[in-house]
Amino acid sequence: MGPQLRELVEGQLITDLKHYGIDKVALKFDWSESCMEGHDAVYLDSYFENYSGIAAFDEADCIVADGWMDFVLAGDFLLVYWDFLTTWDGEKQLINKNKPGIPDHIWQQMPDNIKGNYKNERMKQPPFSSSYS
Repeated sequence: MGPQLRELVEGQLITDLKHYGIDKVALKFDWSESCMEGHDAVYLDSYFENYSGIAAFDEADCIVADGWMDFVLAGDFLLVYWDFLTTWDGEKQLINKNKPGIPDHIWQQMPDNIKGNYKNERMKQPPFSSSYS
């Protein structure tokens, strides 16, 4: 992934984390354990795929999220989101999104004219388990 695309992808992943209760903007991503998972495309400055093994750390180098990224791409529209996501507060697991597919909050951001192409990829509910009290 080229630098321009990586910046866009990481920004969208940070935005997506807000839906899961992580509202931090200064996250550092670790792609060193990532693995290509087969859904591929070309966008902006490079080729990319959905990746597993992505981790995001806060300013104190504590892990806040790890999982896969996936995306919806149609023409100039790109929307990146977390799949198979686990969020963390220190050692405590907060959310485990262990079901694949496009979650409702992503579905709502997609243009209506492309939803038909992705209807079979829509997530079945419930999307995740939570440790929130």
